Amino acid sequence: MYPGTLTRIKVYRVLVLLTLSLVTGCAVSYISPKAPEALVPDRSSEVIVGQMERTEVRSVLGIPRLSSKYWRFDLFRFDTEQTEVVFAVTPWPIPFAQVKDELHRYTLVSYDDKGRTNAIASDLFRKPAAWRIASPIEYDYPSLYLRSGELMFFVVPQGTRGINMLVAPPCRDLFLQSARSSTHHCLAVLGCGDRGCGNQLSIDAGPPRGLPVRNSHFLLKQEKRDSWLQGIAPSGPGVAAPWLESLVAFRLTAGDHVLEISAKQLGGAHSLMLACRPGEITYFVINASHNGSFMNPALVDWQIQQTDTMPELFARRPLVILNEGQWYMDVEPSE
Repeated sequence: MYPGTLTRIKVYRVLVLLTLSLVTGCAVSYISPKAPEALVPDRSSEVIVGQMERTEVRSVLGIPRLSSKYWRFDLFRFDTEQTEVVFAVTPWPIPFAQVKDELHRYTLVSYDDKGRTNAIASDLFRKPAAWRIASPIEYDYPSLYLRSGELMFFVVPQGTRGINMLVAPPCRDLFLQSARSSTHHCLAVLGCGDRGCGNQLSIDAGPPRGLPVRNSHFLLKQEKRDSWLQGIAPSGPGVAAPWLESLVAFRLTAGDHVLEISAKQLGGAHSLMLACRPGEITYFVINASHNGSFMNPALVDWQIQQTDTMPELFARRPLVILNEGQWYMDVEPSE
């Protein structure tokens, strides 16, 4: 018998043994470490709210992953890993699979107008490999929602699992007020009405950009939902939607612009003109309907309400400043 044939037979036998071990349940796994959260402990108690300034906070928590003086926050992240090795139980244990999850502890610190801490929040997010989102090593920490002052931070397992940041209406309104003093730019502020809505926007025939005006929060546990949504959405049985209505603002140079709203997974689009004058803010309420087609689904019957004053519908909606790790507002807004 040729050596190559012997090698193939040995490989075949191993595969057979592995298959039998799986079919008969003769497989064991080893997980390490058992409690990875202990490697990234919550250190928020070491930050004295109302007393510490930014430099003092950083002396405790280190260098932030993300920071903004204008939006008044530092975001810290501490990482660890958990590994699972699966063994087939044959006459001798054979490791035949290894998977790894990342665990990220995010700590969000917000500051007041004098540069002192006014709130802090911290928790964990488990991130398995993209191809096995539905089968992590453990099912703890599937999503993360932090609220620190007027800042609303979240990470969810859908999409790119990038970080997201919203600002509550009081902070949003301060930003909008400051935008009126611009001598070179205007703002287009978009949000959904009470019907269907697009989820991407093209400006002046440019490439479509995400329009994250509806953010899912169905993974947010009920006991934390009210505190995370404080001052944002109505509460009580029968009124909470499985998504959060948000606003997105785009800063445009003075002059005429063409905005095209569409949906990534559906056909149909709607274009409109905007005459941009420095310091002006124009609000757009987007409504559309689904055509009901299974073969060629599309958004139709577009109705876009345009106004120079904030619609009542928008009054309690937060403003998106960071979506899937991409800034939608400048990190440090200026003229």
